[in-house]
Amino acid sequence: MAGIGPVEPEPPSGDGTPHTPAHTDTLWAGSPNSLHLHERWAALPPHLRRTLQALLAAAAVTGAYAYTALTTTPAAPAPSPWPSQVTFLHYEGTGPPDPHHPRTATFRFTVSVRDTHPVTIRQVRAGLPGLSTQVPALPLTVKGGAPKPLTVRISVYKCAALPPGFTLPHLDLGLRNRQAQQQHSYLFGGAFPRDLATYLHDACGPRTGHSGPPRGPRTDLTRK
Repeated sequence: MAGIGPVEPEPPSGDGTPHTPAHTDTLWAGSPNSLHLHERWAALPPHLRRTLQALLAAAAVTGAYAYTALTTTPAAPAPSPWPSQVTFLHYEGTGPPDPHHPRTATFRFTVSVRDTHPVTIRQVRAGLPGLSTQVPALPLTVKGGAPKPLTVRISVYKCAALPPGFTLPHLDLGLRNRQAQQQHSYLFGGAFPRDLATYLHDACGPRTGHSGPPRGPRTDLTRK
């Protein structure tokens, strides 16, 4: 039967003096039997020192890279602007009359986008009651730096619904880009109100209150 008894002190040596523990030869010992750190480093062969130096340098670089990767938060990409902020509509004038649709007028516009991402026009509506619109080219996608023509056909389907007068007619566009889908009203002054008033006067007569083209500077207001 094997067992472990209580630990007892070692008896003194033969001459009565206590036993002295043997010195342990460690790297950091300062006893006369051990070498200091720099002495040990100097005692190493040159090729071994170069190898250790390369390993220490590689470990330091790896540690610094890992710390940077863990503590650095990547910057969030800048959000894209709303489509109405980068889409511009410029009035170019009226188009030729359609002999098959005498109550319809053609108005020509140019659409430009000032952004790196394209904008798609999905819908165009006239901004006055009693009018309907037709845009054969929809949906129309316009890229930045590449303007495209937009032809809008406006028809009167109810003259009595027209207001007695107007100064700033507008077109309501449905726009979409990578940021959002948006409804935006484009107001116009100058040439477009005059041409539209002339068309309404010819189509519905003076009873609508549109006695002729309004006078004013030929300036297009293509934004709100």
